[in-house]
Amino acid sequence: MKRPLSQTLRIGFIYFLLCTLLLAMVLFSYILRSPSLSFMDVGGWIYFVCSCLSHAALFAALPFLLLYLPAALIGAGPKWSGGLMCVGEVLVTVVLIINSFVYGLYHFHINGLVLSMLTGPGAADIFVFSPWIYFKGSLYILAVVAVCAALLWLALKVRVCHLWRNGLLALLGITLLAQTMHVYAAATLKRSVLEVTGYLPYYFPIRMNSTLDRWGLIDGEHLSLMQFDDDGGSGDLTYPLHPLTTERPDTLLNIVVFGVDSWNYRTMTRDCVPNVYALADSAEVYPDHFSSSNGTRGGLFGLFTGVSSYYWDSFERSNTQPLLVTRMRQLGYDIQAYPSATFADPPFAKMFFAGIEGLNTETQGKTVFERDCQITRNFIADLDKHDTSKPFFSFLFYDLPHAIQIPKDHLYHFQPSWEYADYMELGNDDDPTPFFNLYRNCVWTVDSLIGEGIRALKERDLLKNTVIVVTGDHGQEFNENHKNYWGHWANYSRPQTGVPMVYYYPGCKPRKAKHRTTHYDISATLLKQVLGVKNPTDDYSMGRLLSDPTPRDWHVVGNDLFYAFILNDGTIVEKRGAGNVVIFDKVMNQLDNYPLNAKQLNDAILRLNRFYKK
Repeated sequence: MKRPLSQTLRIGFIYFLLCTLLLAMVLFSYILRSPSLSFMDVGGWIYFVCSCLSHAALFAALPFLLLYLPAALIGAGPKWSGGLMCVGEVLVTVVLIINSFVYGLYHFHINGLVLSMLTGPGAADIFVFSPWIYFKGSLYILAVVAVCAALLWLALKVRVCHLWRNGLLALLGITLLAQTMHVYAAATLKRSVLEVTGYLPYYFPIRMNSTLDRWGLIDGEHLSLMQFDDDGGSGDLTYPLHPLTTERPDTLLNIVVFGVDSWNYRTMTRDCVPNVYALADSAEVYPDHFSSSNGTRGGLFGLFTGVSSYYWDSFERSNTQPLLVTRMRQLGYDIQAYPSATFADPPFAKMFFAGIEGLNTETQGKTVFERDCQITRNFIADLDKHDTSKPFFSFLFYDLPHAIQIPKDHLYHFQPSWEYADYMELGNDDDPTPFFNLYRNCVWTVDSLIGEGIRALKERDLLKNTVIVVTGDHGQEFNENHKNYWGHWANYSRPQTGVPMVYYYPGCKPRKAKHRTTHYDISATLLKQVLGVKNPTDDYSMGRLLSDPTPRDWHVVGNDLFYAFILNDGTIVEKRGAGNVVIFDKVMNQLDNYPLNAKQLNDAILRLNRFYKK
């Protein structure tokens, strides 16, 4: 006797609920071998269990919606519809089990990079499986088939009429609880909730910090400066890989970093930056220098920590400070920042300079120009107040080239120039010269301010014991590749990742290097050559010494969701947020049939992940 459609659908929904429980157990297993167990509390466990159940329901719903429901609607009974759904649930379960091993090895979930390694040249050199592995894998699959079939049999036997309704209400309640707990955790920096979220594949629970701040329920500025509760040590980080071996230098040199937001490398010319160029005449210049990202957050993170902002969340949750700052604090440096834009968002004050009293987190001024001028005045004023018995570290961060906004009386140097940036007038076929000249006038103005700072150091006879770094956080594109890209944060080509780099230290011999360097090299060089760290740079950085000509192949740029590897020939292997991989040449032409070497890609990913605990 044929069952009515309503009964067939109830059976299918009961099977969906049972499969949800199975997949939730698979997802729960992801945490069992993780370092997060050391700081989990009751709230964290409740959240993780609820998240496993609600997220598992999404995975289990795919075979139900795509296989069971269409089959039932065309008249198939619960056994045939359930059989189709069973095949789908087996595939989903097997993929999630495989993903658990991928996550354990690479610290990310299955995505286009993994598929590229499986299919690219050299894959056989990476994935070498013994007969025992194949046998064990077959047992896993048979076990999954048996469990999914048993759950289907159970669904066919259950006679609880309202189970589907109660089950749906329970899932909705669990999902609401998990999302509410995440909203609360994001607003209070509850580590046991926020850190375990990443274990679930492609799980992105909601945050409402901006809304809560707007409603007056939280203080957004205060939140951006808060530290996580120090209840779990370094969490999943191993930074550095080995304890630092150090010695106190005979002479502690001052360190001054002049940072320029959105600095296009083509403006590193004597007519555009005469003061920086004058310093470069007595310093080391690195014309082929790449940032660690195409945005400020990743660019400064790489500069200060020596590692990719792929690690940003792990650093933040574990309250891990850059070794560069930690070491200077050990040596008694006076540390100060001079930001034109606020250091509260992104929370650079918390990430880089936590625990430093009297730190400037913002600068007064109605316009970007006023604030850029003010940070220079503040820096010079502090030079006169500085305790000469102690070394100092100063980070000045100018914003004019990012804002591209300047008073009209400063527009005269490069003409023709727009008076303001009008992005609506930009197109692929438009002449970029007036816009680029407006930008160059901004850079020229910042150069004059940097020149004031350098002259102040010289007048106080400080150049003899001061290291100076002049660089940008990332680039700024003006359609150099003729793909209608303007600005930054859009791709990882050289106009958006390449920046000028000048390194001065007392007694240095002026030279212009021919090899590629990166932002990861800056902190590594300062720690090794200035601050007395003896470890190999690989222990605490993705970089090398700036002077080391070893190729920086497979240079990683970007963040944890959207990043890329830049090869020595300029090829860009871009992993996007959705998990797919797109490959471009150095001028952003897409390469559809690029022979990506699987072994080299695997080695690059393992190097990227080496600061995570195994």
